[in-house]
Amino acid sequence: MSEAAAFQRWFVGAIKADRAPRQMPPSFAVYRNTWLKGLLDALDANYPTVAMILGADLFEMLSLQFARKHPAQSPILALYGAEFPDFLSRQKVSDDLPYLHDVAALERLWTECFFAPDRESLGPSRIAAVTAAEMLNLRVRVHPATRFGRFGTPAVTIWHAHRAKGDFDELEPEWRAEHALITRNGMSVAVQLIDEATHRLLEEIEARRAIDAAIAATAEAAPGTDLAIALATIIASSALAAPRAEDVRTW
Repeated sequence: MSEAAAFQRWFVGAIKADRAPRQMPPSFAVYRNTWLKGLLDALDANYPTVAMILGADLFEMLSLQFARKHPAQSPILALYGAEFPDFLSRQKVSDDLPYLHDVAALERLWTECFFAPDRESLGPSRIAAVTAAEMLNLRVRVHPATRFGRFGTPAVTIWHAHRAKGDFDELEPEWRAEHALITRNGMSVAVQLIDEATHRLLEEIEARRAIDAAIAATAEAAPGTDLAIALATIIASSALAAPRAEDVRTW
């Protein structure tokens, strides 16, 4: 290994270490502080609801621990912190806040949605030009910005309560699993509480099934549900991409 390469490895290790090595000149502290400050700011921007739940001091402490164990793999920090939800689930604080991982996971989906590629969505105007038979035969795709998730806690309700305007004195949501649909319209990201059938229908569509096959599979998995409402919810939220010629059998 060349002398330059050896120095670079030592320098990176010195920046990431919990404590600066004794042989590091004091002037090098600026690199350590700048590196950590950038990661902490990124976590604060990407997980604002988690920061609200934990409080500034505890969030900063946990973020510092995470940043030292998970250095950024890219100079672009907009998507930094993908492992943060799982990191939080292994911390003692999650014993008292069992929904913390799910809220963090929901925030991660929000961030991914916001920065995802754009594409025209399948909106009501496009649907109006299609017959019922053609609609069933459509092989549509989930929009690149669409995210959806299944959570074992009322994470969606808790997330909405913290992000809504105004204060809330005490939140006591019904303790049950929830599903979220995260979509983007322009630069606006929306988080919607959906039911199991709507979530399952999205999974079937994501598997590249035609609409009729996706509905049939969902009906078998969730009998008795109104899948017309589920499909209308998906379309109205701009969760699907407008079909291209190669995506459809009939248009």
